[in-house]
Amino acid sequence: MERLVTEYLWLWASLWLVIILYTIMFAVMRGLIIVENGVWYWYRNHTPRSGTGRAAENTREEKDSKAIANLLLL
Repeated sequence: MERLVTEYLWLWASLWLVIILYTIMFAVMRGLIIVENGVWYWYRNHTPRSGTGRAAENTREEKDSKAIANLLLL
């Protein structure tokens, strides 16, 4: 009986962990959460900066890479 309870506990714990991690991954890939240099931002509060302190521009390569990442997510 103890093995059965432990196995179900393990399955439910890993299910919730996977749900949480995939939700975070989905939000990062969609741009809802931005991680830059180890700091997490909400998309509304974040202004991307280049090395000079000016707002960074999205390049075509960056847009293509985000499009491929979105396809891989699905």
